Amino acid sequence: MSDTRSREEVQADIAETRAELADTASALAAKADVKKQVKNAVAEKKAAAAAKTEQVKQTAAEKTEQMKQAAAEKTGQVKQAAAEKTSQLKEVAAEKTEQVKHATTDGLAHVKQATAQHTARLAETAAGTTDQFVGRTDADGVVRERRPMPLAVAGAIAVAGAAVVTALVRRRRR
Repeated sequence: MSDTRSREEVQADIAETRAELADTASALAAKADVKKQVKNAVAEKKAAAAAKTEQVKQTAAEKTEQMKQAAAEKTGQVKQAAAEKTSQLKEVAAEKTEQVKHATTDGLAHVKQATAQHTARLAETAAGTTDQFVGRTDADGVVRERRPMPLAVAGAIAVAGAAVVTALVRRRRR
């Protein structure tokens, strides 16, 4: 083997080989240094955990904002629905109030009419009873004939009058 290379080329090859050997020795030394490897692994894991934590925080913030917006929308919808229902209930209550007013007015008119009829009947009955109890008189005021009223008829008239008064009082209280 003849060496046709120059001395400088050989020295350059030696320098390159030494550099490669130094790199290889450094790599072997780094692999042999367990503490340094553990520190590097821990640092990598810390960096990865910090990155993941930041990513989770960002995702949580986005989800929180989305939930706030959804809650605000639902709250608005519920408020609107409640306002509509309240308005409807007010309208129904007003209608029912009017119906009750009309029914009360009609009922009161009916009670007044019935009272007037009962009063008229009672007056007629009383007039007839007076004639029966006192008797008939002529133009001079002399009693011509006297018909005593039976006690049962007088009691019935009193009970009927009391019933009419009681019914009127109860209806007015309602």
